[in-house]
Amino acid sequence: MPPIAIVADSGCDLPPALAAKYQIQQASLIARFGEYELRDSPDTRAEFWQRYDISQPPQSSGPSVGDWAEVFTRALQTASEVIAITITSKHSGTYNAAMVAAQEFGDRVHVFDSWSLSLGEGLLTLKAAEMAAQGAAAQAILSALHDWRQRLRIIIFLDTVEAVQRGGRLAPLMVLIKRMSAILSIKPLLNMEEGVLGLAGTVRTLKKGIARAVAQIQDENVWAVAVAHTRASAAANMLVAKVSAAIPCDPADILLAEAGPALAVHAGPGAFGLAYIRAAETVPS
Repeated sequence: MPPIAIVADSGCDLPPALAAKYQIQQASLIARFGEYELRDSPDTRAEFWQRYDISQPPQSSGPSVGDWAEVFTRALQTASEVIAITITSKHSGTYNAAMVAAQEFGDRVHVFDSWSLSLGEGLLTLKAAEMAAQGAAAQAILSALHDWRQRLRIIIFLDTVEAVQRGGRLAPLMVLIKRMSAILSIKPLLNMEEGVLGLAGTVRTLKKGIARAVAQIQDENVWAVAVAHTRASAAANMLVAKVSAAIPCDPADILLAEAGPALAVHAGPGAFGLAYIRAAETVPS
């Protein structure tokens, strides 16, 4: 039987080697610096930060319907069906664009909302690709994705609040966050509930942010773990080391990547995030 192809948007932030290993094609998100558009890929991350430093604050947008249609067409050249995993629909139009594009392909394309971003989406994408590589049917993979999504947990540390304020992702909470940040010099911790970003707490320093992330995961029975960052490789590596000791696990088993514009535009530099899937009694194979 022809294989099931797993595709995603570039907001999944999967390292290129893993995407290539499982032939995970991606539709690129767009970072806009005024009139200049930069298509997101691992090859454009350096340019993104160069422009971030010297240009006006960037904005981001999801792949177009046409971009998704091109990805689906390529994937279906070698697969019987496609499962497309997208960044959360609660903060992006990416899922809706993929759904519109999928209509052209009938029941051969299935679109799944990760309710997540960055390596939260990336973990779901990777696990789905592993199932597909083992020959699982589309409906079995979709069922597993729904289960994993319920058990996915995310915590994000922000070193600055300016970027998230511009992006409007936490508009109802920004007055409180700005006031607390100005008076108490705090750093926000964010979580996601059913795809919506929310305030999980505050800390005063990066090290305390790492400690809070480790404290959240250390009592969990964890199946898969990932750490993403925006220009904060030292903090991300420290978090990997502390998480691997707390769970415990081999540090090499923790997925680590620099996040692209889907997170960077709204989190700014110096952010890091921990994503993990809590284990079930029976882990889907």
